[in-house]
Amino acid sequence: MKKFFSIIMAGVAMLGASACCEIEDGFTDIDSWERPLPTYDAKVYTIRHQGLLHSDEDIAYTRAHLGQQPWSDAYQKLLTSGYCNVNYKASPVKYLARLDAGNWGDGGGRWDDAGLRDEFYPGIHNNYTNFFRDCAAAYQLGLKWRLSDDNQAAETAIQIIKDWAEVNQGILLGRNKWKDDVIDSNEYLIMFQIHQIACAVELVRNYNNWGSTEEFTKAVAWLKTYFAPFCSRFIAMNNTDHWWMNWDLASMTALLSIGIVADDQDMINEAILHFKQGEGPGCIMRKGVITMEEDPSGTGEMLAQGNEAGRDQGHNTLCAVMVGTFCQMALNIGEDLFAFENHRAIAFAQYVAKYNMVRPEIGSNYDTGSLTSASFKYAENTLPFKEYTYNGGTMTAISAAGRGTVRPGWDIWAGYCKSHGVKATYIQEMADLFRPDGGGGHYGGNSGGFDQLGFSTLMHHRAE
Repeated sequence: MKKFFSIIMAGVAMLGASACCEIEDGFTDIDSWERPLPTYDAKVYTIRHQGLLHSDEDIAYTRAHLGQQPWSDAYQKLLTSGYCNVNYKASPVKYLARLDAGNWGDGGGRWDDAGLRDEFYPGIHNNYTNFFRDCAAAYQLGLKWRLSDDNQAAETAIQIIKDWAEVNQGILLGRNKWKDDVIDSNEYLIMFQIHQIACAVELVRNYNNWGSTEEFTKAVAWLKTYFAPFCSRFIAMNNTDHWWMNWDLASMTALLSIGIVADDQDMINEAILHFKQGEGPGCIMRKGVITMEEDPSGTGEMLAQGNEAGRDQGHNTLCAVMVGTFCQMALNIGEDLFAFENHRAIAFAQYVAKYNMVRPEIGSNYDTGSLTSASFKYAENTLPFKEYTYNGGTMTAISAAGRGTVRPGWDIWAGYCKSHGVKATYIQEMADLFRPDGGGGHYGGNSGGFDQLGFSTLMHHRAE
């Protein structure tokens, strides 16, 4: 607390009338004044191929440890996912759609209103399921090639990418009522899959010099033409308290991944600057984090309450995994967002991990529907919570809905913290519980099982 006598403040008052209104009874507390956030400039990043989510060093480290635990079990999870299959065949579609069947599934009036009657066929309203399965397969096969030199795995991954780049024209757009926008804002969530297919493209770019071919150029152009503009549009318009943090993260992560694969510095900076100083909930300094406080349990660590903490834990845990993915991709081009602003992102992941950490005796194989408040290691009152209003509702407490949701990806956080000497009690506990994690094919057949890549133990766990 810094208190100054009014005679000193009288001089300061000449700097602006706003200072005068803060003075009460001759004293003021300048620590309570709202400070403008710092601004950041665009950078020129050094992009190393192959890279993106997994650097060459990551690949070499994992290859050297495949005969040891937990990497050996993690590798078996990759091989037995059901998608790491050299005989896998892609199912590309011309337009991707992620629509409510109640509104769009029967081919009724909404298709006519949107001017899309001629594009309708049964099942089109939800055909993004084709995409998330094929993205998982391409990524897993690309990873298998990098770890085992299985050429057939690389060739199958490339064929999946080629099939989509040849057939797909992005997301289904309206032509009348909706003009050039999506016909349902849920379409923007398809962006969760873009960083996954981009990772696959990056993993196999050096197979038989594929990265120098016209096929590779076409695949990159497909991502830049049909998806990057949607990401930019959504990030720009998501500056109100409507769409939640996970929506921003889907587009930010997609844009960053496309930028890296395509060597596009503008895209990379657009994504990273939004994380640092954007107006939407993907910004870790604004709406993404509600409050950041010291852990009440006395660890000396910081906990940051996120944008979706009061909504539900299914989305809150998704946000934690996506922030980790975003930070890891940035780290591999020289931008350490894990450490940004006093490790703010780590404090956010710590908060999510602490609240969702079940008791160790329960183990990692549980049904969230069977959990009660007694199932969790840490009580709600051991976390800070600041009431906030978002999307038309006021969140007065941490939401218990979906508490304990399993999301693969915690070893990205734990691996960074271990290798950089950052104490993170709850991240480490969460990673320990679910190690080795899997990926697409291990967490159900719905989007929740495919919105993140997983396999973080295999690629990011680091020995003591």
